[in-house]
Amino acid sequence: MYIRLIVTILLLMLLSPRVMAQTDTAVIRHLEKEMYRLYNTTKLDSFLAVTDQLKELTLKAGDERLFYKAWCNQALFYSRTSSRKKALETVEAVRDYADSHGSKYGLFSSSSASASILSSMRLYDQAETLYKRAIDYLHRYFPDESAAVCYLGLAKLYFNQKKHKEVMECCDLALEEPGVIPLHQLNALSYKCLTAYNTRGEEEFIRLYEEREKLRMQLGGIVGPLDRVLLVYLAECKHEYQKMLSLALDQPKGVDRLSLIARAYALCGDYKSAYKTYMEYKSYSDSVNTDEIRRESTENALQLDVARAESETKDLRIKNQRMWMTGGVVVGLLTIMFLTIYLLRRRRQLKLLREAYDRLEETTSAKERIESELRIARDIQMSMVPSVFPAFPERSDIDLYANMVPAREVGGDLYDFFMQNDRLYFCVGDVSGKGVPASMTMAVAVNLFRTIAKEGFPPEYIATKINDTLSSDNENSLFVTMFIGMVDMASGRLDFCNAGHNPPLLGTSRSDRSSLFDYRFLEMESNAPLGLWPGVEYVGEHIDSIKGHPFFVYTDGVNEAENAVQEQFGDDRMLRLITHVQQPLGERSPKTFAHFLVDEMKHAVERFVDGAPPSDDMTMFCLVVK
Repeated sequence: MYIRLIVTILLLMLLSPRVMAQTDTAVIRHLEKEMYRLYNTTKLDSFLAVTDQLKELTLKAGDERLFYKAWCNQALFYSRTSSRKKALETVEAVRDYADSHGSKYGLFSSSSASASILSSMRLYDQAETLYKRAIDYLHRYFPDESAAVCYLGLAKLYFNQKKHKEVMECCDLALEEPGVIPLHQLNALSYKCLTAYNTRGEEEFIRLYEEREKLRMQLGGIVGPLDRVLLVYLAECKHEYQKMLSLALDQPKGVDRLSLIARAYALCGDYKSAYKTYMEYKSYSDSVNTDEIRRESTENALQLDVARAESETKDLRIKNQRMWMTGGVVVGLLTIMFLTIYLLRRRRQLKLLREAYDRLEETTSAKERIESELRIARDIQMSMVPSVFPAFPERSDIDLYANMVPAREVGGDLYDFFMQNDRLYFCVGDVSGKGVPASMTMAVAVNLFRTIAKEGFPPEYIATKINDTLSSDNENSLFVTMFIGMVDMASGRLDFCNAGHNPPLLGTSRSDRSSLFDYRFLEMESNAPLGLWPGVEYVGEHIDSIKGHPFFVYTDGVNEAENAVQEQFGDDRMLRLITHVQQPLGERSPKTFAHFLVDEMKHAVERFVDGAPPSDDMTMFCLVVK
């Protein structure tokens, strides 16, 4: 009896680790399914609880690949739902852990996750480079592992850049990868659907969408991350715009949701809501892509390159050590070979060094040439706006002055004015973005304004025609806020149309007959900016007379100017300052009142920012009709 009991105990001792291992494996498989199920939700706490438990069990079980997948998925979840800063911190922790433990798969996983985060921040060049390096790294060290996730990351990146051919190629490559999982198959077809919508029209989109739905059902009805987005596009294809709006509002929070909502509002004809949502989209995009986060992401990408290089160097060193242990003869041969290779590499390095110096010289020359060309471009741009004041020296019934200061060599602000048939036509505008793209749009907008206004059309018609031209083939989604005015010099009547621009300030003489004015922001119709949506009919307004009332128009580079602690100049400070502007008697010649007011505002902004780099172009326009 005792012998039978002892045998039973021994059997239980031998079998219990195996049973426990089987139990852990079953739990790991269950947690893996839960991870992918929760990944497409916004349930951060639930997702972290599942992936933390999965990390613990896979680390214990020695499942390196699933361990790093779970950890990197946490970084991607942070990036998509809550905090890109937290996402970068997580992926840096993955990289450091993988580097310290000599894990090549960990380095690949962190590279892939970093590329995805960079792509979501619109840092496309860095993301593309990192994706391609991750694919090459995986194919070299893990040829049986699927790189579909990286190809699909590239497909998304190219889709956002409207590189449709590259999207289709990456989707095909993803589907050809070994052991591609069902979710990646579904995502590949999803990007093909979206690309078809932009290149082949609605019918092809619907055909591919139905093909994708069949595959989804064959795969057990799994839900992919693009399912809800595709439903929005499907509603648009069927011209069900209210349904499209409802589906867009139901999207998970994020920059893509705001973009879809703005598009849906525009198709429903609600341009005010479309513009408001589009500005939220721009603001949200800027808030999550701060300079600090961009800098951290760039440093993380560089650290990944260093970690991969060190890993490969370590492999080479180990191989060399093994070779030295094969025997004295081999050691001698390797020594000779090493010296030969060293001399050859030394010669090659000297050659590369000379080439590097040559490239440096070429780069320096190219930089100087670019700077020279930008200076020329700045001169050309500044020559496109009137810069000679007094603008109308032969007339005593008008005082007008304007000033424009680009934040970079060239900028996106604009103003223009001219007199025709005793009517003053003028505009002040601000192109979204900065630099060369904004300056090119600025040049087009100025020429369109002058060409259309010269025909004698009212401001609202001018705005409508400029919008129709700018919104066609606007692949970069640049838009222009613009205030357009037309003053009848005889009566002082101001007809105007405000296309999403800052409200101007209108001055009124004080009852005490002092030389000061009381100012107020003009209340206006909220039209959409120019260039966002075709077919918008702009609404015009008028003021019976602005004679004797200073009229001040500006761009947001004035009221949104920031000092070193990122405090804004603000509307209140601008209003207080302009209300107390009083030109001393000694400065009334040669400066006019309009000139003096603009200079006072400019100097006040410069004192406020106190040397901080300008965050935006700054333009001011002051008009007094006498």
